[in-house]
Amino acid sequence: MAKFTSTEWDDIRKKFRNSIMADTALISLAQNLDTKEWPHSGDDEKPSKYIEFSYDELLMLPELAGNADKADHLIGILKETLAFDDPFGDMVAQVEETAAKDNPILKTLARLNIPAAYPMALANFSEGTRIVCASEGVKTVGEFANLGQQMATRVVLGGDFRNALNALTQGDEEGIGQFLPFRKGSTGLHLAEAIGLVAAGLPRPDQLGLAKAYGAKLSPSDAAAAKTLTKEQITKLESGLRVTATAAFEWFKDQKEAMSKLLESGDSTYERYFVVINDPAREAIAVKLATAIHPVSRKSGPVASAPAEAKKGGLFGRLFGKR
Repeated sequence: MAKFTSTEWDDIRKKFRNSIMADTALISLAQNLDTKEWPHSGDDEKPSKYIEFSYDELLMLPELAGNADKADHLIGILKETLAFDDPFGDMVAQVEETAAKDNPILKTLARLNIPAAYPMALANFSEGTRIVCASEGVKTVGEFANLGQQMATRVVLGGDFRNALNALTQGDEEGIGQFLPFRKGSTGLHLAEAIGLVAAGLPRPDQLGLAKAYGAKLSPSDAAAAKTLTKEQITKLESGLRVTATAAFEWFKDQKEAMSKLLESGDSTYERYFVVINDPAREAIAVKLATAIHPVSRKSGPVASAPAEAKKGGLFGRLFGKR
């Protein structure tokens, strides 16, 4: 019966990727631990040869030949080496746990009534920051806060990762609004700003190009900077934006209901609802997305129909067609 589980192996191999012992001969590691020697002596017989494989894949390697005892021996060497390599690991874990409780970013979130469970997928971050967060399993703003607290003591952070951490640490409301749908001078998160942030991750020429295609009134400088988009490019951009916008509407269900009542009463329009975005280009995109995804009936008139392309088949039809 195997001594170690696949879960334990996954944990050990993940930690070993950052170990200085990853390229040390397994024979030497076994000798240092005063344990049974490693039976293979090739130049490539190092931890780095094995740690990229899952447990099931590990057992399929010729060196182990499906032998769970050999796999246990390998995992045991790596596990004991980690303890030797990082004798203060448990202490570090305890320090990080304590730091998380005193995390100033989490305190800012609580003070401003920003849900720690808010999805990172709906926040405005660069692809690089998203990749880092995904690699660490970070899916919420609260998890981002804890990751940032830990990383800030180990590596030099840059870009929007650092800017977001600084804004959240210092309680910079305007800065927070660059990443989260937060309205300066208020608390909580807001649907209008959430839909406004959907397009914020696009390159500015693309934002302006979409807005221009939607008939937005742009300043001369913005109109000049707008990218001329083909119908195919517009369709592709819209498809991605609609997925995120739909997820935002789902997250803000209560605010969506309140918005619907306001619009249906005739007391407001999508144009007025999204004016808080304070960016004509992103306002125009938000109006387009909202109208397509969530057409509103008005007491004073007929039901507003979605744009013509919303009635077509394809991705949009499958994702946002009538139910």
